[in-house]
Amino acid sequence: MTSLDWRGNDCDQVAWVVEGGGRRVIHCGDTQWHGSWWQIARDHSPFDVAFVPVNGVIAHFEGYAANVPATMTPEQGVEAAVALGAGTVCAIHYGLFHNPPFYTEQPDIEQRFQHAAHARGITAAIVADGQPVL
Repeated sequence: MTSLDWRGNDCDQVAWVVEGGGRRVIHCGDTQWHGSWWQIARDHSPFDVAFVPVNGVIAHFEGYAANVPATMTPEQGVEAAVALGAGTVCAIHYGLFHNPPFYTEQPDIEQRFQHAAHARGITAAIVADGQPVL
């Protein structure tokens, strides 16, 4: 599946659906995808794990200054995972590049992510690079 990143058409992105060993996972890029979650769910769900971005970046760059997140917040990442029929949601794309005022991540990402997942009845996974999720 292809998508665009938070900058629009500057950078195409790819989402991966991988199945093996009796498990199916999806890894999504920075895009919010709006209504596409439902089509992806119809075509590919359910998922054991959905890897979703949760940094909710506020972007300020040449000619543009956002007042709302350009990428998914922790809560939106959880909602996407619920829409995708995932049993576990794994937080990605946060804590790697925080450069205010040009690229400002949401505060308290891990706590908000865990709280949102718990409220929706799915498992929150916050793991270090290279560590197993399941």
